[in-house]
Amino acid sequence: MPSSGRGTFCRKPLHLNPKGDAVSDKANELPDASAEEVLEKLGQVPTDFPRTAIPGAVPGMTPKLLLVRFAGRCYLPGCSPPEIVQAYEVCMDLAQQLAVKAVESKAGKRSHMSEEAILDQYLPRLIATRWVSELEARWVLRRVAALLNWPVPPAAKE
Repeated sequence: MPSSGRGTFCRKPLHLNPKGDAVSDKANELPDASAEEVLEKLGQVPTDFPRTAIPGAVPGMTPKLLLVRFAGRCYLPGCSPPEIVQAYEVCMDLAQQLAVKAVESKAGKRSHMSEEAILDQYLPRLIATRWVSELEARWVLRRVAALLNWPVPPAAKE
């Protein structure tokens, strides 16, 4: 199974001086060689897809704010366009894989279970893998239910 790949992008803090100006520009820049492509893919991400900020801390006396820079703009870690697109692609891949497994389960060893119950058992397992955030795991199960035209399990509802 895929990992969330969240470490692919720069996680270095963007240090700001007291005026609020960035001390370092390029060290915190996400790759933007294909910014147009990323922004085009971002337009395909559904509005109900969760945007999960990844909290972080930097030691020291001076207050710091962790930011990720992409295409000249700053974002909270986990909320930049490339990170959202990557998380969406991982979640869609998981949804497609789980849809196949759910159909196989319904036809095989779990034929006695309801479709809702089959999907419901996947949520704690998916959360335990930590491949995606809990909100993303719930979204994945809603997506699986939509792909299969099955009812959404109560645990996956918003």
